[in-house]
Amino acid sequence: MPKPRQKQSSKQMEEGAHKQMENNQLESAEDMTPTKSSGMAEILKELREFRTETSASFGALKTELNELRAEFTSIKKRMEEAEQRIVESEDYAMKTSNVLIQVVQMQKQLEMKCEALESQARKKNMRIYSVPEGCEENNIIEFVNKLAREKLDVIDDLNIERAHRVGPKMGHRERPRAILVRFQSYAMKQKVLEAAWRKRNVQVTDQRIYFDEDFTSAVFKERAKYKEVRKILNERKVKSRILFPARLKLFCGDGKVKVYSDPHAAAIGLREFGVNMNIPEEVPDLESTLRSAGWESVHAQRRTSPGHELIKGVNTLLKSHKS
Repeated sequence: MPKPRQKQSSKQMEEGAHKQMENNQLESAEDMTPTKSSGMAEILKELREFRTETSASFGALKTELNELRAEFTSIKKRMEEAEQRIVESEDYAMKTSNVLIQVVQMQKQLEMKCEALESQARKKNMRIYSVPEGCEENNIIEFVNKLAREKLDVIDDLNIERAHRVGPKMGHRERPRAILVRFQSYAMKQKVLEAAWRKRNVQVTDQRIYFDEDFTSAVFKERAKYKEVRKILNERKVKSRILFPARLKLFCGDGKVKVYSDPHAAAIGLREFGVNMNIPEEVPDLESTLRSAGWESVHAQRRTSPGHELIKGVNTLLKSHKS
């Protein structure tokens, strides 16, 4: 029979543990080979070199930031000078605009006065339209006197100051030139004109002629805008008349009368009658244009420039690097 194994004593167990610990320490010492020690040294060397290079880079960066700060300081100064010049230019432009507005207002007043004076000077004038060329036989005053006696039943002496065709004589014209007659008195001109309007259909050599006031070129231009629409109204049997200076008067079928103050208002009002009239383009008023083109000077509300904000950021970066 085999012999039973004897139990190890506590002393033997302690000796075995001590030997095992020594073996572990030897293994750890063997692991610390020269190769691993040199690797750590290389890492430390690279870290020192990186630190040296980083310090040099920060020095170069600091130099560049200083140069940027100096450059942006120069830019800021130039921008402030430019803003000052802009403020002065805007102030000068505002003053110039105010002066120009006053000049425009004065011009409008003078134009109104000239228009009124010219209209007053034409009060004694009358125009006769559609008289065939050559009917006057080189004596227009005698022709008008005869026309008034025979066609208008005006036997009084007309006291005509002068009479002539309006405009240069051209070759074959579609319409004959108008005859301008100037009377010595406004009352006689009105008498002849009212007689012609009462007769309505006055003819010379089977050609219907027309009598009207003499107006300024500005008034004629405004009244001419009704030319086409009056033809349409006449075709629709709607009686119309142009009042001074350029107002359209309609005589409706129910006895009512409508008056439009200007061609623009007439173009809108005639729509209810089914008549389309081209709305004339309104000439922009120079004074309104100048007033609407005004602006607020930057001197009244100065804004911080982008260059100033950038310089402020550079200074903050430099202070953080020093700390």
